[in-house]
Amino acid sequence: MVPVAITACGMAAVGTGGHRWMILSAGIGCLAAGMIAVKRKAWLVVVSAAVGLTVLMSAGMRDLVVHHTGVAELAQEGAAVTVTGRVAADPRIFEVSGSGGSTVMITLVAHRIVAEAQAIDQSVRVVAMASGSTSGPATTVVVGQQVQVRGLLTPPREGRAEAAVLKLRAPPRVVAPPGPLDRGVNRFRAGLVSAVAGCPEGQRAIVPSLVVGDTAAVSEEMSEDFRVTALTHLMAVSGANLASTTALLWWIGAWCGLKRRGLRATSIAGVVVFVVVCRAEASVVRAAAMGVVAMAATGVAFDRRGGIRTLAVAVTGLMLIDPWLVRSVGFWLSACATAGILWWAQPWSVAMEWAPAWLAVGVTVPWAAQVTTQPVITWMAGTVSTTGLVANLAAAPFVPPASALGMVTGLLAFIWPPLGTPFGRLAGWCVQPIIWIAHFGAKAPSGLIRWPAGGWALGVLAGLCVGLALITPTVLARPWLTALAGLAVIAAMVVRPPLPGWPGQWQVAICDVGQGSAALVRAGPHEAVVVDTGPDPHRLSRCLDDLDVAQVPMVILSHFHADHVDGLNAVHDHGLTRAIVVSQLSSPPWSAKRVAQTAAQLGARVVEANPGRVMTAGTAKLELWGGTQLSDTGKDESGEEHAVENNSSVVIKATVDELRVVLPGDAEPEEQHHILTGGTDLSSDVLVLPHHGSARQDEGFWAATGASVAVASAGQGNPFGHPSYKALSLAKRMGMQLHRTDLEGTVLLARNGGSVLVQTRS
Repeated sequence: MVPVAITACGMAAVGTGGHRWMILSAGIGCLAAGMIAVKRKAWLVVVSAAVGLTVLMSAGMRDLVVHHTGVAELAQEGAAVTVTGRVAADPRIFEVSGSGGSTVMITLVAHRIVAEAQAIDQSVRVVAMASGSTSGPATTVVVGQQVQVRGLLTPPREGRAEAAVLKLRAPPRVVAPPGPLDRGVNRFRAGLVSAVAGCPEGQRAIVPSLVVGDTAAVSEEMSEDFRVTALTHLMAVSGANLASTTALLWWIGAWCGLKRRGLRATSIAGVVVFVVVCRAEASVVRAAAMGVVAMAATGVAFDRRGGIRTLAVAVTGLMLIDPWLVRSVGFWLSACATAGILWWAQPWSVAMEWAPAWLAVGVTVPWAAQVTTQPVITWMAGTVSTTGLVANLAAAPFVPPASALGMVTGLLAFIWPPLGTPFGRLAGWCVQPIIWIAHFGAKAPSGLIRWPAGGWALGVLAGLCVGLALITPTVLARPWLTALAGLAVIAAMVVRPPLPGWPGQWQVAICDVGQGSAALVRAGPHEAVVVDTGPDPHRLSRCLDDLDVAQVPMVILSHFHADHVDGLNAVHDHGLTRAIVVSQLSSPPWSAKRVAQTAAQLGARVVEANPGRVMTAGTAKLELWGGTQLSDTGKDESGEEHAVENNSSVVIKATVDELRVVLPGDAEPEEQHHILTGGTDLSSDVLVLPHHGSARQDEGFWAATGASVAVASAGQGNPFGHPSYKALSLAKRMGMQLHRTDLEGTVLLARNGGSVLVQTRS
């Protein structure tokens, strides 16, 4: 069945790709292979070809309907429409990088779309994006409501399941309440959230996230901690949640005297309830399928070949149900993790016969999952987590009770809200150790190692993973080797290997601070001017320590957005800061006030930047431009205004010895053009991409720098698409050597004769 599943995945990818010539070629290939196989009586090939052709036709027809008719055609035209549909998922809120505003995403199953000249009755998925004045009302819609929304349609990214993206021009209007089933699910989920409302912040965020996939209260910092420690599967619905829920139902059923048939019926009912309560989204169906496969396989005398066959059947079924799953990283992570657990966990546990069963399972299950999924994770994120195994092993005992107690909490709160509160407290206590594990694991000096995501590098990593899998039974069979391997893993977490030549004689550093911006301009052997501080003081502090910066004589903040100023506290432990230079526009006001308070604590003067001013600190020379409010804030093609703060950024040209670097903050095209036409000398060696490499750029500004190197400061997997394809293409077209903090970590720059030397390190 494995070849059948692989063929089904391949055909699903082709069918949802939208390229008709590829679909036609693949269809002809399946037919030809099937006909040849029939003559040779190669029945496995016949079945694979038949299933592949079925999946291809199903996926291709659905993609044709979704992306090449009706709504999709209106999206290509950028039509203004009114859409009526059912809210299919909870609104997702994305904070707009430091501006104090947010963008809200609502997933709708539309059934009527009215444009100026036509009305279309078509059931398709549409993603509505609300920002500005429409974002507040958009957060109040609930799943199951029938809503009416107005806005501009745009095409989705290639390979997406939705037919269009709708940029809202007016708040959503509710036209019908949710049905009985949706009301019940909403009450269950709201009851769970209410029951843990009295718990500490982390607990009330993680319990709903773990139990029903509600991540609304999860902070960016907590999300980053879980990502670094490879615990992100505990912040979403997963097969482990289903296993915990089913185990609870089995225990209750056995206590009530149910026999095998009754227990199976209870399990099936539990799976159905689990999927319904968790919204029956594609990721939930995938998690449920993988959870059922794992449970079914472990119930057949640990027949790993039978387990893999069951997994292959499940994967094939998922391709028929939702072919777009093949384009989801979550799907591949789930499938690979399940395959690894089915194939390796049981024989590895047997090899650890000297250890208690709970310890053997606790070690082998996360290790099997990590070895199998690591190439996929690295392809997606460009990293290898050294803390993942230890963190998952430490967190494993707390997941089942937290999941089970969370479900009980929701059920009791559904009946009567106060009933759920005590169990919500218990669930909160169960997740607290998981939060501690993620937090302290994320602080490990070498918890996350960068690894190239290219073909050869991934091939080497996959080979290493296979090699580790082959020697694992030998290691686990001997207690002393197991202990030695454990010590090696811990050492890899806490000991950061030295990098030859690092940091060297750097002159300017672009720090890896996530989705934000922070640069160090070297002023002396252990001194640097800080230009912007990023969103997280811990990350900036690590960058300062890594580069052996003990003194920060001056800080320049391009503007007051949080992703440029919230890390200011990091300079507290790095010597005397005499002055903090800021934009003349003190907006957002709460952010400007917080900066003033921090400056007072540091004993530093707050100085407004004046265009044309030149400041010096040791060997660093800094020319300041911009920093004043422009009358034109700018609009893009959708008509949405861009934050005026971006166009009030202090733009800096930093010179250290012979190296010249332009640091433009979040300057939009309007300010870029304003500075360009002001007679400013922009000539430089390095350009840090304005606004993290957003799509809105002034080509003349870039060209005037004459830079040979470009650096994009952005966070990995950020929701804004930074750096954008347009900005990356522009850098390539202008012959700039491009470096990215999201892929390479901190970027060190120095000039040696006629060339710019670049070093990177995560």
